[in-house]
Amino acid sequence: MELFAEATNLVPLAKGIALGFGVMGPAIAIGMIGTAFMNGVSRNPESSKFLGQILVFVSLAELFGLIAFASIFIIK
Repeated sequence: MELFAEATNLVPLAKGIALGFGVMGPAIAIGMIGTAFMNGVSRNPESSKFLGQILVFVSLAELFGLIAFASIFIIK
C-alpha cells in the first residue's frame, strides 16, 4: 500500500503560501512607514503637511503586495 496512491494537486497550497509570504513584507513595511509618520507628526505637528508626502512610499510598498497577488495567477 502506497502512502500517496494518487497524485495530489499541491498548486493551490503553493499559491497560498506564496501569497502569504509575498504580502507579509509589504504589510510590515506599511506599518513601519505609518509609525514613522505618526512619530514625526507627534514631534512637530506643523510639519504634517510636508511629512504627508512620505506616504507616497506606502503606495510603493503596496505595489510589491500587488505584484505578489498577480504572481499567483502566473503559477501553474
